[in-house]
This record gives sequence, C-alpha cells and structure tokens, in this order.
Amino acid sequence: MTITPSTGTFEVGDVLTCAAEGYEVTYTWTGTANGGVSVSHIGSTYTIPDEGDFLLTCTATVDELTCSGTASVSVDGTAIDGPGGKH
Repeated sequence: MTITPSTGTFEVGDVLTCAAEGYEVTYTWTGTANGGVSVSHIGSTYTIPDEGDFLLTCTATVDELTCSGTASVSVDGTAIDGPGGKH
C-alpha cells in the first residue's frame, strides 16, 4: 500500500494518491490539515486544500467473499501556496 507523493515538496492543490492491491478496494482519508481541521474523505485521491501542516492517513479496505482486510499508511508535511513548499 502506498501514498504518492509521500515526500518532497507539497503545494496547495497537489493530489495525493492512495493505492493498494485487491479487488474492489475502498479508500478513506482521515487526519488533520490546515492547523488541526479534521479530514474525512472517501476516494483514492485527496487534494491538499489549504496551506499549513497536515497529517493524513489513507485506509484501504477489501471485502471479498474469501478475504477481507484493512491496511493504513500515513503522510505528513507542510503545504504552501506556490512553488518551493516545505516537506
């Protein structure tokens, strides 16, 4: 399971993508962004909406007839509005 990008420069509007192997995987993003605002988003991608620190966890869930499970991965950083973001 991965989040890309997971390191480097983050800017407002960047799209984080969560990927996991499995059939009919569902994704949920949780955590905090922009100084502590709670995040709850369903989908494999999450767009960084505002400047500030963030800590996000993507949880992938697979629920098949013969197998079910959940895995999580996190990313944290600081987003800025424009080129040269911090990581």
